[in-house]
Amino acid sequence: EFLKQNLKFKKINVYCYLFDAKDKAILSSMKAFNEAHFYIQNYSSYLCALNLEVKAGQSVLDMCAAPGGKSINLANFMQNTGYLACNEMSRDRFFILQKNLKNYGVNAKVFMKDGKNIGNLCPLKFDKILLDAPCSTFAKIGFDLEKSYKEIKNIAKTQKKLLHSALKALKIGGELVYSTCTFTKEENEEVIENALKSEFKLELLDIDLENVEAKAGQSEEFAEISKCRRILPSLDYDGFFIAKLRKLC
Repeated sequence: EFLKQNLKFKKINVYCYLFDAKDKAILSSMKAFNEAHFYIQNYSSYLCALNLEVKAGQSVLDMCAAPGGKSINLANFMQNTGYLACNEMSRDRFFILQKNLKNYGVNAKVFMKDGKNIGNLCPLKFDKILLDAPCSTFAKIGFDLEKSYKEIKNIAKTQKKLLHSALKALKIGGELVYSTCTFTKEENEEVIENALKSEFKLELLDIDLENVEAKAGQSEEFAEISKCRRILPSLDYDGFFIAKLRKLC
């Protein structure tokens, strides 16, 4: 069907085909899309799920999962096996998540919990966790410049609590991807710095961006934060910050 529409695309793997952003309207009008045979998402979002490197049979949490694109990615990588928990605190977004996962045949348990409490509810439960945290969206083209510094600080406070909760829920030796679609240091490097100062022993891992243009994370306190990546926003990619952590103890 893609070829019939004369669309140019690049096959990344069996689960991912890369199209020009300008073709989104054509893709979303296709019968195959409306029958849930494929899902449209920005490539930056896909890279967040890809870097978690989940495997079939693992126990995995998508902590802030709506609308469900990354959860669909994770289910594909897991071959729809194992235990995939998809959580969304917002009631409206929870039902969107639930609908998308059902439409795409994802084998997952769906929860409407405050992510800040998950670590206490199920400590040491998951092999892998994806935390695509709520943020100020300052890395997207057309972002809201009206967000105040005070609001950013409040968002960062929530992000730190979410990450701390996620680390509680992560098994020893487990891995976690933290991502945002913003470029404020308060919501990115400083959140990771806060985790590195916590009671958990953590190590930062390398990020694979498959040749997407990005800059290294920056920190005066922790040199290893240079392993974090900031995907630069463009017409083809949303801006994103991605960090990957392993919990040693």
